[in-house]
Amino acid sequence: MQELRRELAETFERVKRDVDNEIGRHRAGLSLGLVSMGVYHGSFIGGMFFSGGTMILMNVDPLHILLEEQPDEIVLAYVYHILLHEYLHSLGFLNERQCRQITLEISKKVFKDMPKHPAVVLAVKGIGAFFPNLHLIYAPPNYDPQKGWHIERVDGFDRDSYRYFG
Repeated sequence: MQELRRELAETFERVKRDVDNEIGRHRAGLSLGLVSMGVYHGSFIGGMFFSGGTMILMNVDPLHILLEEQPDEIVLAYVYHILLHEYLHSLGFLNERQCRQITLEISKKVFKDMPKHPAVVLAVKGIGAFFPNLHLIYAPPNYDPQKGWHIERVDGFDRDSYRYFG
């Protein structure tokens, strides 16, 4: 997981570039928080963005499963997919169905030479596409609904934003 943290900012820079190239929209000043949100009855939330906020939250529990069971290409495609989807929310695409459609369209355009790229597969089939045996239930061990989630900020995320302050 430590090695993956270094890839998160790089992947996000690619997401921002791809979105700007494909739909001409961009936003600066976002941060990324890693959170254990759990996996319940074979389903999970990959990430979240709250309208008006500045932080994308990513559920680390599916990431841990992918890191154990899938090759790096799929892990990085999953990260790309989640960050793309949540970044689109941050740009004002708040309707979930519309956001999924735009995520699919951008993924197909970006990976047009590789229609079976894992990021396209995720956009077509959904975030559970590479979790074939996800029948487990996992609740974060220290989760207390009264206190909320523990959010771990990723340093150096949204690097291009720092150019605007200085």
